Amino acid sequence: MIRAAILMAVMMTTPTVAAAQVGCLPPEEPYAPPEDDPELRALIGEQYQDYIDGTEDYLNCLNDEAMRARTEFQTVFNRYVEYFSDGSGVAFEAID
Repeated sequence: MIRAAILMAVMMTTPTVAAAQVGCLPPEEPYAPPEDDPELRALIGEQYQDYIDGTEDYLNCLNDEAMRARTEFQTVFNRYVEYFSDGSGVAFEAID
């Protein structure tokens, strides 16, 4: 009973980062430009520039997300070792 109350309290006070995240979305790949339409070719050239700029933002987003995930993992792993270590640095399984 006490265990359930503590778990509920922790869950209510822990921020939910995942719910607020949109994620990293790759840019839309541009079309191949036609040879015989210079106006359309110029428009598609702008789409290529947008793609290049968008790819840079996308890769930066992926790098930021990877860093966040590594940091979160290290925090949770350190907590795991702290809570479930037998003193020798070796973690053990909790017995209910």
